[in-house]
Amino acid sequence: MNRFTQLIVRCCIRDWERVAEPPVRSRYGMLEGWVSIVGNLVLALVKLVLGLMAHSAGLIADAVHSLSDMASSAVVILSFRISRKPPDQEHPFGHEKAEYVATLVVALLMIMAGFQIGQESLTGLWREPAATYLPLTWWMFAVLVLLLLAKEAMGGFSRALGRMIDSQALKADAWHHRTDALSTAIVIVGLGGRNVGLYWLDGVAGLLVALWIVCTGIKVAYDAISPLLGEIAPPDEIETIRKIAQAVAGVVSSHDIKVQKYGHFYFTTLHCELSDRMDVHKMHEISVIIETRILKRFRGECVVHMDPVNLYHPLLHRVSDVIKDAVISHSELVEFRDLNLWNEEGRERGEVEVSVNAATPRETYPDITGYISSEVRQHFPALDFSVRLKVDFTAEPLSH
Repeated sequence: MNRFTQLIVRCCIRDWERVAEPPVRSRYGMLEGWVSIVGNLVLALVKLVLGLMAHSAGLIADAVHSLSDMASSAVVILSFRISRKPPDQEHPFGHEKAEYVATLVVALLMIMAGFQIGQESLTGLWREPAATYLPLTWWMFAVLVLLLLAKEAMGGFSRALGRMIDSQALKADAWHHRTDALSTAIVIVGLGGRNVGLYWLDGVAGLLVALWIVCTGIKVAYDAISPLLGEIAPPDEIETIRKIAQAVAGVVSSHDIKVQKYGHFYFTTLHCELSDRMDVHKMHEISVIIETRILKRFRGECVVHMDPVNLYHPLLHRVSDVIKDAVISHSELVEFRDLNLWNEEGRERGEVEVSVNAATPRETYPDITGYISSEVRQHFPALDFSVRLKVDFTAEPLSH
Protein backbone atom coordinates (compact mmCIF):
# COMPACT_ATOMS: atom_id res chain seq x y z
CA MET A 1 0.00 0.00 0.00
CA ASN A 2 2.79 2.46 0.83
CA ARG A 3 4.49 1.97 -2.54
CA PHE A 4 1.17 2.31 -4.35
CA THR A 5 0.37 5.44 -2.34
CA GLN A 6 3.78 6.95 -3.08
CA LEU A 7 3.27 6.30 -6.78
CA ILE A 8 -0.09 8.08 -6.73
CA VAL A 9 1.37 10.96 -4.70
CA ARG A 10 4.26 11.47 -7.11
CA CYS A 11 1.88 11.48 -10.07
CA CYS A 12 -0.79 13.74 -8.57
CA ILE A 13 0.96 16.16 -6.20
CA ARG A 14 3.41 18.82 -7.32
CA ASP A 15 6.44 19.24 -5.01
CA TRP A 16 5.17 16.21 -3.07
CA GLU A 17 8.33 15.93 -0.94
CA ARG A 18 7.96 19.45 0.57
CA VAL A 19 5.35 18.33 3.09
CA ALA A 20 6.03 21.14 5.60
CA GLU A 21 4.69 23.82 3.23
CA PRO A 22 0.95 24.59 3.59
CA PRO A 23 0.16 24.54 -0.19
CA VAL A 24 1.72 21.07 -0.54
CA ARG A 25 -0.05 19.76 2.57
CA SER A 26 -3.28 21.12 1.13
CA ARG A 27 -2.75 19.09 -2.05
CA TYR A 28 -2.34 15.94 0.03
CA GLY A 29 -5.60 16.70 1.84
CA MET A 30 -7.45 17.43 -1.40
CA LEU A 31 -6.24 14.16 -2.92
CA GLU A 32 -7.39 12.13 0.08
CA GLY A 33 -10.71 13.95 0.26
CA TRP A 34 -11.69 13.52 -3.37
CA VAL A 35 -10.57 9.87 -3.50
CA SER A 36 -12.71 9.21 -0.41
CA ILE A 37 -15.75 11.02 -1.80
CA VAL A 38 -15.68 9.19 -5.15
CA GLY A 39 -14.95 5.84 -3.48
CA ASN A 40 -17.75 6.23 -0.93
CA LEU A 41 -20.22 7.21 -3.63
CA VAL A 42 -19.48 4.08 -5.69
CA LEU A 43 -19.59 1.80 -2.63
CA ALA A 44 -22.85 3.33 -1.40
CA LEU A 45 -24.56 2.74 -4.77
CA VAL A 46 -23.43 -0.91 -4.86
CA LYS A 47 -24.59 -1.51 -1.26
CA LEU A 48 -27.93 0.15 -1.97
CA VAL A 49 -28.61 -2.09 -4.98
CA LEU A 50 -27.65 -5.21 -3.00
CA GLY A 51 -29.77 -4.11 -0.03
CA LEU A 52 -32.85 -3.65 -2.19
CA MET A 53 -32.29 -7.03 -3.85
CA ALA A 54 -31.84 -8.86 -0.51
CA HIS A 55 -34.50 -6.84 1.37
CA SER A 56 -31.77 -6.12 3.94
CA ALA A 57 -32.39 -3.08 6.13
CA GLY A 58 -28.84 -3.49 7.50
CA LEU A 59 -27.28 -3.31 4.05
CA ILE A 60 -29.38 -0.28 3.10
CA ALA A 61 -28.33 1.40 6.34
CA ASP A 62 -24.73 0.55 5.51
CA ALA A 63 -25.17 2.29 2.15
CA VAL A 64 -26.44 5.38 3.97
CA HIS A 65 -23.42 5.11 6.30
CA SER A 66 -21.08 5.17 3.28
CA LEU A 67 -22.87 8.25 1.96
CA SER A 68 -22.44 9.93 5.35
CA ASP A 69 -18.70 9.26 5.15
CA MET A 70 -18.65 11.68 2.25
CA ALA A 71 -19.47 14.43 4.74
CA SER A 72 -16.31 13.74 6.75
CA SER A 73 -14.23 13.79 3.55
CA ALA A 74 -15.83 17.10 2.59
CA VAL A 75 -14.83 18.47 6.02
CA VAL A 76 -11.24 17.34 5.38
CA ILE A 77 -11.18 19.11 1.99
CA LEU A 78 -12.58 22.31 3.52
CA SER A 79 -10.07 22.25 6.39
CA PHE A 80 -7.10 21.91 4.05
CA ARG A 81 -8.41 24.76 1.92
CA ILE A 82 -8.55 26.93 5.03
CA SER A 83 -5.19 25.75 6.42
CA ARG A 84 -3.25 26.87 3.35
CA LYS A 85 -4.42 30.47 3.71
CA PRO A 86 -1.54 32.80 4.67
CA PRO A 87 -1.46 34.68 8.00
CA ASP A 88 -3.70 37.73 8.21
CA GLN A 89 -4.55 40.45 10.73
CA GLU A 90 -7.00 38.24 12.64
CA HIS A 91 -4.82 35.10 12.44
CA PRO A 92 -1.15 36.21 12.57
CA PHE A 93 0.09 32.63 13.01
CA GLY A 94 -1.79 31.25 10.02
CA HIS A 95 -4.75 28.88 9.73
CA GLU A 96 -3.10 25.46 10.08
CA LYS A 97 -5.12 24.57 13.19
CA ALA A 98 -8.08 24.07 10.83
CA GLU A 99 -6.77 20.51 10.45
CA TYR A 100 -7.36 19.87 14.16
CA VAL A 101 -10.88 21.28 13.87
CA ALA A 102 -11.53 18.88 10.98
CA THR A 103 -10.18 16.00 13.07
CA LEU A 104 -12.60 16.90 15.87
CA VAL A 105 -15.54 17.04 13.45
CA VAL A 106 -14.64 13.66 11.93
CA ALA A 107 -14.33 12.20 15.44
CA LEU A 108 -17.81 13.46 16.32
CA LEU A 109 -19.18 11.93 13.11
CA MET A 110 -17.54 8.63 14.10
CA ILE A 111 -19.17 8.76 17.55
CA MET A 112 -22.54 9.53 15.97
CA ALA A 113 -22.10 6.60 13.55
CA GLY A 114 -21.25 4.33 16.48
CA PHE A 115 -24.39 5.32 18.36
CA GLN A 116 -26.46 4.86 15.20
CA ILE A 117 -25.06 1.36 14.63
CA GLY A 118 -25.65 0.53 18.30
CA GLN A 119 -29.24 1.72 18.14
CA GLU A 120 -29.93 -0.32 15.00
CA SER A 121 -28.27 -3.36 16.58
CA LEU A 122 -30.41 -3.11 19.73
CA THR A 123 -33.53 -2.91 17.59
CA GLY A 124 -32.37 -5.96 15.61
CA LEU A 125 -32.10 -8.06 18.78
CA TRP A 126 -35.88 -8.02 19.25
CA ARG A 127 -36.98 -7.68 15.63
CA GLU A 128 -39.10 -10.55 14.40
CA PRO A 129 -37.70 -12.22 11.26
CA ALA A 130 -39.69 -11.23 8.17
CA ALA A 131 -40.78 -13.65 5.47
CA THR A 132 -39.01 -11.54 2.87
CA TYR A 133 -35.62 -12.09 4.50
CA LEU A 134 -33.35 -13.72 1.92
CA PRO A 135 -30.36 -15.91 2.88
CA LEU A 136 -26.79 -14.91 2.16
CA THR A 137 -25.72 -16.34 -1.20
CA TRP A 138 -22.12 -17.02 -2.22
CA TRP A 139 -22.06 -14.36 -4.91
CA MET A 140 -23.47 -11.75 -2.52
CA PHE A 141 -20.93 -12.80 0.12
CA ALA A 142 -18.11 -12.36 -2.42
CA VAL A 143 -19.34 -8.88 -3.41
CA LEU A 144 -19.65 -7.76 0.22
CA VAL A 145 -16.14 -9.00 1.01
CA LEU A 146 -14.81 -7.06 -1.98
CA LEU A 147 -16.62 -3.95 -0.72
CA LEU A 148 -15.10 -4.45 2.75
CA LEU A 149 -11.60 -4.83 1.29
CA ALA A 150 -12.12 -1.76 -0.89
CA LYS A 151 -13.08 0.26 2.18
CA GLU A 152 -10.03 -1.03 4.08
CA ALA A 153 -7.86 -0.04 1.09
CA MET A 154 -9.33 3.48 1.21
CA GLY A 155 -8.56 3.61 4.91
CA GLY A 156 -4.99 2.43 4.29
CA PHE A 157 -4.57 5.09 1.60
CA SER A 158 -5.80 7.83 3.96
CA ARG A 159 -3.60 6.51 6.78
CA ALA A 160 -0.51 6.46 4.56
CA LEU A 161 -1.11 10.05 3.42
CA GLY A 162 -1.67 11.06 7.04
CA ARG A 163 1.70 9.59 8.04
CA MET A 164 3.45 11.28 5.12
CA ILE A 165 2.38 14.77 6.22
CA ASP A 166 1.73 13.97 9.92
CA SER A 167 -1.93 15.00 9.65
CA GLN A 168 -4.38 14.06 12.39
CA ALA A 169 -7.28 14.94 10.06
CA LEU A 170 -6.28 12.33 7.47
CA LYS A 171 -5.59 9.73 10.15
CA ALA A 172 -9.04 10.41 11.62
CA ASP A 173 -10.66 9.99 8.21
CA ALA A 174 -8.81 6.67 7.89
CA TRP A 175 -10.44 5.54 11.13
CA HIS A 176 -13.80 6.64 9.74
CA HIS A 177 -13.22 4.41 6.70
CA ARG A 178 -12.54 1.52 9.05
CA THR A 179 -15.85 2.08 10.85
CA ASP A 180 -17.61 1.69 7.50
CA ALA A 181 -15.66 -1.51 6.80
CA LEU A 182 -16.74 -2.86 10.19
CA SER A 183 -20.31 -1.86 9.41
CA THR A 184 -20.12 -3.99 6.27
CA ALA A 185 -18.71 -6.86 8.34
CA ILE A 186 -21.74 -6.60 10.63
CA VAL A 187 -24.03 -6.86 7.61
CA ILE A 188 -22.21 -10.01 6.45
CA VAL A 189 -22.58 -11.55 9.92
CA GLY A 190 -26.26 -10.61 10.04
CA LEU A 191 -27.03 -12.00 6.60
CA GLY A 192 -25.06 -15.15 7.43
CA GLY A 193 -27.13 -15.55 10.59
CA ARG A 194 -30.25 -15.79 8.45
CA ASN A 195 -28.91 -18.96 6.85
CA VAL A 196 -28.81 -20.77 10.21
CA GLY A 197 -31.75 -19.07 11.88
CA LEU A 198 -29.64 -16.90 14.22
CA TYR A 199 -31.29 -13.58 13.46
CA TRP A 200 -30.01 -12.07 16.74
CA LEU A 201 -26.38 -12.54 15.63
CA ASP A 202 -26.51 -9.30 13.65
CA GLY A 203 -27.51 -7.33 16.75
CA VAL A 204 -24.82 -8.75 19.04
CA ALA A 205 -22.04 -8.16 16.51
CA GLY A 206 -23.37 -4.67 15.85
CA LEU A 207 -23.30 -3.73 19.55
CA LEU A 208 -19.69 -4.85 19.95
CA VAL A 209 -18.55 -2.93 16.87
CA ALA A 210 -20.58 0.15 17.89
CA LEU A 211 -18.79 0.21 21.25
CA TRP A 212 -15.41 -0.02 19.51
CA ILE A 213 -16.33 2.81 17.10
CA VAL A 214 -17.48 5.12 19.92
CA CYS A 215 -14.31 4.47 21.95
CA THR A 216 -12.13 5.10 18.91
CA GLY A 217 -14.02 8.32 18.13
CA ILE A 218 -13.48 9.57 21.68
CA LYS A 219 -9.73 8.89 21.40
CA VAL A 220 -9.52 10.69 18.04
CA ALA A 221 -11.45 13.63 19.52
CA TYR A 222 -9.02 13.82 22.45
CA ASP A 223 -6.06 13.80 20.04
CA ALA A 224 -7.64 16.80 18.28
CA ILE A 225 -8.67 18.76 21.37
CA SER A 226 -5.24 18.55 23.05
CA PRO A 227 -3.34 20.54 20.37
CA LEU A 228 -6.24 22.98 20.05
CA LEU A 229 -5.85 23.76 23.75
CA GLY A 230 -2.09 24.27 23.28
CA GLU A 231 -0.25 21.10 24.31
CA ILE A 232 3.49 21.09 24.97
CA ALA A 233 5.85 20.04 22.20
CA PRO A 234 7.31 16.50 22.38
CA PRO A 235 10.40 16.12 24.63
CA ASP A 236 12.66 15.30 21.67
CA GLU A 237 11.75 18.61 19.98
CA ILE A 238 12.39 20.54 23.22
CA GLU A 239 15.77 18.81 23.56
CA THR A 240 16.63 19.63 19.93
CA ILE A 241 15.90 23.32 20.56
CA ARG A 242 18.00 23.23 23.73
CA LYS A 243 20.96 21.69 21.88
CA ILE A 244 20.70 24.20 19.03
CA ALA A 245 20.84 27.11 21.49
CA GLN A 246 23.66 25.74 23.63
CA ALA A 247 25.77 24.90 20.59
CA VAL A 248 26.22 28.62 19.88
CA ALA A 249 29.47 30.03 21.25
CA GLY A 250 28.91 32.29 24.27
CA VAL A 251 25.71 30.62 25.49
CA VAL A 252 26.11 29.16 28.98
CA SER A 253 22.72 27.45 29.25
CA SER A 254 19.12 27.67 28.02
CA HIS A 255 15.82 27.32 29.86
CA ASP A 256 12.12 28.28 29.83
CA ILE A 257 11.72 26.72 26.39
CA LYS A 258 8.11 27.11 25.28
CA VAL A 259 6.72 25.92 21.96
CA GLN A 260 3.20 26.70 20.77
CA LYS A 261 2.32 24.64 17.69
CA TYR A 262 -0.13 25.92 15.09
CA GLY A 263 -0.26 22.87 12.86
CA HIS A 264 3.29 22.76 11.50
CA PHE A 265 3.95 26.40 12.49
CA TYR A 266 6.08 26.64 15.65
CA PHE A 267 6.03 29.71 17.87
CA THR A 268 9.13 29.22 20.04
CA THR A 269 10.43 31.26 22.97
CA LEU A 270 13.42 30.51 25.16
CA HIS A 271 15.88 32.12 27.58
CA CYS A 272 19.65 31.89 27.16
CA GLU A 273 22.28 32.78 29.77
CA LEU A 274 25.54 34.50 28.79
CA SER A 275 28.20 36.68 30.34
CA ASP A 276 27.17 40.18 31.43
CA ARG A 277 30.56 41.40 30.18
CA MET A 278 29.52 40.73 26.62
CA ASP A 279 28.82 43.68 24.34
CA VAL A 280 25.08 44.23 23.74
CA HIS A 281 25.62 44.08 19.99
CA LYS A 282 27.30 40.70 20.40
CA MET A 283 24.34 39.54 22.52
CA HIS A 284 21.99 40.57 19.73
CA GLU A 285 24.11 38.78 17.17
CA ILE A 286 23.99 35.56 19.21
CA SER A 287 20.22 35.79 19.60
CA VAL A 288 19.83 36.18 15.82
CA ILE A 289 22.07 33.14 15.22
CA ILE A 290 20.00 31.03 17.62
CA GLU A 291 16.71 32.17 16.11
CA THR A 292 17.94 31.47 12.57
CA ARG A 293 19.16 27.96 13.40
CA ILE A 294 15.94 27.07 15.23
CA LEU A 295 13.77 28.36 12.38
CA LYS A 296 15.71 26.23 9.91
CA ARG A 297 14.63 23.19 11.93
CA PHE A 298 11.17 24.37 13.06
CA ARG A 299 9.30 26.66 10.67
CA GLY A 300 7.49 29.57 12.31
CA GLU A 301 8.52 32.35 14.70
CA CYS A 302 11.22 32.35 17.38
CA VAL A 303 12.05 34.80 20.18
CA VAL A 304 15.23 34.47 22.25
CA HIS A 305 15.48 36.30 25.59
CA MET A 306 19.02 36.94 26.81
CA ASP A 307 19.80 36.63 30.55
CA PRO A 308 23.18 38.28 31.33
CA VAL A 309 24.88 36.76 34.36
CA ASN A 310 28.13 37.54 36.17
CA LEU A 311 30.28 34.53 35.30
CA TYR A 312 33.39 35.96 36.99
CA HIS A 313 32.13 36.66 40.52
CA PRO A 314 34.47 34.95 43.03
CA LEU A 315 31.55 33.35 44.93
CA LEU A 316 29.65 32.10 41.85
CA HIS A 317 30.70 28.45 41.91
CA ARG A 318 30.48 28.09 45.68
CA VAL A 319 26.99 29.63 45.83
CA SER A 320 25.97 27.46 42.87
CA ASP A 321 27.04 24.31 44.71
CA VAL A 322 25.01 25.27 47.80
CA ILE A 323 21.87 25.96 45.75
CA LYS A 324 22.35 22.75 43.77
CA ASP A 325 22.51 20.69 46.98
CA ALA A 326 19.39 22.46 48.28
CA VAL A 327 17.45 21.76 45.08
CA ILE A 328 18.46 18.09 44.93
CA SER A 329 17.57 17.51 48.58
CA HIS A 330 14.09 19.05 48.18
CA SER A 331 11.63 16.74 46.37
CA GLU A 332 9.47 19.62 45.08
CA LEU A 333 12.35 21.41 43.35
CA VAL A 334 13.61 20.58 39.85
CA GLU A 335 16.49 22.86 38.81
CA PHE A 336 17.75 26.45 39.04
CA ARG A 337 18.89 29.09 36.57
CA ASP A 338 19.76 32.80 36.24
CA LEU A 339 22.10 32.74 39.25
CA ASN A 340 23.50 36.24 39.40
CA LEU A 341 25.85 37.86 41.98
CA TRP A 342 26.92 41.49 42.08
CA ASN A 343 28.18 44.26 44.38
CA GLU A 344 25.86 47.17 45.00
CA GLU A 345 26.98 50.12 47.15
CA GLY A 346 29.55 47.95 48.92
CA ARG A 347 27.09 45.14 49.68
CA GLU A 348 27.14 41.69 48.06
CA ARG A 349 23.78 40.84 46.50
CA GLY A 350 22.46 37.86 44.58
CA GLU A 351 19.37 36.27 43.07
CA VAL A 352 18.34 33.00 41.49
CA GLU A 353 15.30 31.48 39.80
CA VAL A 354 14.36 27.96 40.88
CA SER A 355 12.06 25.64 38.93
CA VAL A 356 9.42 24.04 41.12
CA ASN A 357 7.28 20.98 40.48
CA ALA A 358 3.92 21.94 38.92
CA ALA A 359 2.02 19.96 41.56
CA THR A 360 3.51 21.98 44.42
CA PRO A 361 0.82 24.08 46.21
CA ARG A 362 1.44 27.81 45.91
CA GLU A 363 0.89 28.34 49.62
CA THR A 364 4.12 26.41 50.24
CA TYR A 365 6.20 28.72 48.03
CA PRO A 366 7.24 31.07 50.91
CA ASP A 367 8.51 28.11 52.94
CA ILE A 368 10.51 26.81 49.96
CA THR A 369 12.11 30.19 49.18
CA GLY A 370 12.87 30.61 52.87
CA TYR A 371 14.53 27.19 52.94
CA ILE A 372 16.83 28.00 50.00
CA SER A 373 17.66 31.47 51.33
CA SER A 374 18.55 30.08 54.75
CA GLU A 375 20.86 27.49 53.17
CA VAL A 376 22.69 30.27 51.30
CA ARG A 377 22.86 32.56 54.35
CA GLN A 378 24.25 29.72 56.45
CA HIS A 379 27.32 29.56 54.18
CA PHE A 380 27.44 33.24 53.14
CA PRO A 381 26.05 35.44 55.96
CA ALA A 382 27.06 38.70 54.26
CA LEU A 383 25.22 37.85 51.01
CA ASP A 384 21.84 39.57 50.52
CA PHE A 385 20.11 36.85 48.52
CA SER A 386 16.63 36.52 46.94
CA VAL A 387 14.91 33.48 45.42
CA ARG A 388 12.17 33.33 42.77
CA LEU A 389 10.11 30.18 42.14
CA LYS A 390 8.70 29.33 38.72
CA VAL A 391 7.06 26.34 37.07
CA ASP A 392 8.94 25.23 33.94
CA PHE A 393 7.55 22.09 32.29
CA THR A 394 10.72 21.66 30.22
CA ALA A 395 13.07 21.77 33.23
CA GLU A 396 15.37 18.79 33.72
CA PRO A 397 15.82 17.45 37.29
CA LEU A 398 19.27 17.98 38.78
CA SER A 399 21.39 15.11 40.06
CA HIS A 400 24.68 14.80 41.86
